[in-house]
Amino acid sequence: MPRQARTQSPTEYYHVMMRGNNRENIFVADEQKRFFLESLKRQEENQLIDIAAYCFMDNHVHIVIKAVPSDLSKAIKSINIRYAMNFNGKRDRIGHVFQDRYKSEAIIDDKYLLQAIRYIHNNPIKAKMVKSLEDYYWSSYNEYVKEGSIIKSQQREFILGYFSNDVGQFIAFHKQKDNQEYMEIKEDILKNRIEQAQEIISVYFSEKGLVEAKQFNRNAVYTEEMVQRLLIKSI
Repeated sequence: MPRQARTQSPTEYYHVMMRGNNRENIFVADEQKRFFLESLKRQEENQLIDIAAYCFMDNHVHIVIKAVPSDLSKAIKSINIRYAMNFNGKRDRIGHVFQDRYKSEAIIDDKYLLQAIRYIHNNPIKAKMVKSLEDYYWSSYNEYVKEGSIIKSQQREFILGYFSNDVGQFIAFHKQKDNQEYMEIKEDILKNRIEQAQEIISVYFSEKGLVEAKQFNRNAVYTEEMVQRLLIKSI
């Protein structure tokens, strides 16, 4: 079966995700994240891609990249091969490190570009790895808030330009809640949906002064109102 052609982005920005094969960790030490970061930077220096954002989790990576499709494919393939050879060589193993080919999603407009960057930077918060974005070393968040080496100055200025070059506005934007589903792992999507539903239920119980589930079950009006809230949230 032929592979489906990737959608070309009108903005030239793409949200890319690479996941560990069989859901396994692709990073087991900071040294490996450092090597992946260096591989990413090498492709940027080769002028194949421009990095707008990144976040390395233990079993997957998220990157927002500006590139033409052919250069994007070439760069990711090179990173994949180089990293796999290093990873397998140091662990005395063979086989794929990443699951299938990388996933990519065309970023269609400026609004979605900023939302995707926020989503990527907030991955460690969602995973409860850190309490503050500044505390997570393996993302590009601090490259915008402070300085860094992967995000080029032109790219940083372009993104911060949406916030009047005010880092404070950039930080505030990242604290805004966003329940939109991006290119996420299926298990994470289900987990996020459950957490959102639990939050809606908790808020409703608080508003109505309900303490126990049996209080809710006795009143059909409560059930109808709850269903309406959950349906509105899912639209």
